[in-house]
Amino acid sequence: MKTMYSILLCTLSWLSNANEREFEIMEILLPKQPLAIAGAGQAVSDIDDQLNYSLNRTIADQLATLVGVNLSGQGGQFQSYSIRGFSRGRIRTEIDGIPIITDRRAGNSASFIAPELFSLGHVIKGPSSTLYGSQALGGVVSLSTEAPDQTQLTLSGKTAGEGMSFAVNHQLHDFTSAFAYQHANNDKAVDGTSLNSHFERASGLLRYKNVHNGVTTTVSWLPSYGKNIGKSNRKFPIKQVSSYPKERHSLAQLQMNAGEQWSAKLFHHYQNWDSKTLRLERYDGLTQYQGHTLGGQWLQQVMIDDFKTHWGVDWLSRKGVKITSDYRLFNADLTAQSERMNNEMAGKEDNLGLYGKSAWQWRDTTFDLGVRYDWIKQHNQLAYSTIDRKLNASFAILQPVSEQLSIGLDIATGFRYPTLTERFFLGKTPRGLIAGKHELKPESSIGSQLAVTWFPHEQVRVYGAVYDYQLDNYIEGYEPSDEQISYKNLDKAALYGFETELQWYQNSMIEHTLSYQQQSGNDNSGQRLAGLHPRKLAWNMLLTLQDWTVVNAIRYYLPAKKVGDSELARDRFMVWDISFEHQINTTQSVSLSAHNITNKAYYASLDDDAPFQPKRHVKLSTRWQF
Repeated sequence: MKTMYSILLCTLSWLSNANEREFEIMEILLPKQPLAIAGAGQAVSDIDDQLNYSLNRTIADQLATLVGVNLSGQGGQFQSYSIRGFSRGRIRTEIDGIPIITDRRAGNSASFIAPELFSLGHVIKGPSSTLYGSQALGGVVSLSTEAPDQTQLTLSGKTAGEGMSFAVNHQLHDFTSAFAYQHANNDKAVDGTSLNSHFERASGLLRYKNVHNGVTTTVSWLPSYGKNIGKSNRKFPIKQVSSYPKERHSLAQLQMNAGEQWSAKLFHHYQNWDSKTLRLERYDGLTQYQGHTLGGQWLQQVMIDDFKTHWGVDWLSRKGVKITSDYRLFNADLTAQSERMNNEMAGKEDNLGLYGKSAWQWRDTTFDLGVRYDWIKQHNQLAYSTIDRKLNASFAILQPVSEQLSIGLDIATGFRYPTLTERFFLGKTPRGLIAGKHELKPESSIGSQLAVTWFPHEQVRVYGAVYDYQLDNYIEGYEPSDEQISYKNLDKAALYGFETELQWYQNSMIEHTLSYQQQSGNDNSGQRLAGLHPRKLAWNMLLTLQDWTVVNAIRYYLPAKKVGDSELARDRFMVWDISFEHQINTTQSVSLSAHNITNKAYYASLDDDAPFQPKRHVKLSTRWQF
């Protein structure tokens, strides 16, 4: 294997014999927000389309290529992700600024939208992300469907699950339309085990913009419909078969902004999905979910002397959230009991947030100060009602030490209120029987981050960050009995870690990115927190040759011996991916990628229900741009 790597490196270096170039500071196109509330000391990672070597089953695969971001939970279409060990309700996912709240125990994700419809995306890390609200304690995943004026058609097929997809995006002046279709059968692991990963989905986009008297008005709609979606886990197919017969989503938004002066928006997210679970020899059940997420935001900029100040109001309301579980138990002789069991949860939630952020500069030092107040009320059909109030603050400093070195400090308090399902749900799911606890207290945190950016050479950039979170009332899932999951508050918990990334622009054709990350966390009894990930070392190389682009990616995971509840220890493993793209002419390109080249059996997370990832496979794509 070492010989293979050496040959590959030598060959690519020979092909790229060219003049060196200086490191360039490039402006990265991010999801456009009229007024940004990110702090000066925050760490931001951006999805780079040139380095898109991932499986690309959902947007989670692309996010997991970023330092500090990992896959979590189980596999398949509902694979979720974490930021620096924070997952589930501790990270905020938004699409075009619309928060995505799905009430799934594994966490929220944007898997119901084809990844081909996303053009931009970034991840905000650091304690000051709590200015975005409760579900941003650990960070924010911001995805955008904005695109340049062009028409693009993409077709792809892969050996994994005989998957295929096509997408068409059309944007001209003020109107955008897009449609994507995806389909795949069950994939297989290296050992031949069938993975319950089949699915079929169609998603689309309609958007219209109008500019009048300096005010831009945008109306958009993102619909999605999926069916026959397998829920992949290690119990399949011997012990458990889980699937989602249907899944519907609708995201609508009206937004107005006047550049950097003010912005306002109203949004609505409707979702309706079913999940079926057959636990052999125990029970079979059907869970039906529907809910509405409504909200609005007003954000305005005010200049007070040299202080650039933003203040805003967030309104988030969840109405008609209804989860019904209907299931039957099996007798000892495997015959089904005649009587069926039913559970229902109907809940709603209202959240009002007021926040402000001020930025100013003294000499070369940039300061950010932020404050946010939240009022939240949750209740269900059984008259359980809770009201939470939290005031949080953040402070960040960005200090250039020299032209090559800058240091950023980010300190903030934060909180997370329990989700409706954590407090009120009782019923069967693909995970087993889940019993909520309405006595749960909100989490609170004091987080700090020290980040360093250094340019030791014209062609080298080094980034590093250490972070620490002290958490009170940390909410963690546990198993009070076999096949049952509930939640509890831990009195105290600590989560801390380190991440670093080195970018080396070797010459005008070769770029290297080397990254390393590790996380640790324990409760006050010394038990490791669940959801953390093994230490990971990654190397990506981008080679650009006239009409060819080559991406070589290697990820090495160190062994994980200490794990949290409902997790399993993992051995070390390495995953190798490579992709080739050829620009045929000015309008068409074709790409070929190979994933898991060494055909390694590995898991994407430490979750004890996580299945193997797919065996080695190849993907062929072509794209036209007009």
